[in-house]
Amino acid sequence: MRYVALFEEEKHGFSVSFPDFPECVTFGEDLDEAVDHAHEALAFFVEGVLADGGELPASTTKKALASMPENKGKRAINIEVAGDGSDFEEFEVCMHRHLLERIEKYSRQQGVSPADFLADAARAALRDDIYGD
Repeated sequence: MRYVALFEEEKHGFSVSFPDFPECVTFGEDLDEAVDHAHEALAFFVEGVLADGGELPASTTKKALASMPENKGKRAINIEVAGDGSDFEEFEVCMHRHLLERIEKYSRQQGVSPADFLADAARAALRDDIYGD
């Protein structure tokens, strides 16, 4: 399945919305992070809709969205989603116990999962590598 995400540049990054799912929104400090978050947000949202017994709407096309005045200046990007939970992959990581304990402690303090912490750290490293920050 493919749905269009609209990216709007704001003062501190990019907001992301899905016209076909008005309740599904996210944000990224830069476009790359916003695209990553769009994939994750849509996957979670679609999975929830299906788990609740809902049906997915037909996807609105980029062309149709571009013709709407309220979308002027927004960037439209197609986001693919399986909708069956297969958008996420589990993998094994081996690290020193002390580092893992520090990650778990920090994650608890910040109210995020260790997986989210590691994903954010990976995005930051990639962003720094790409943009030279």
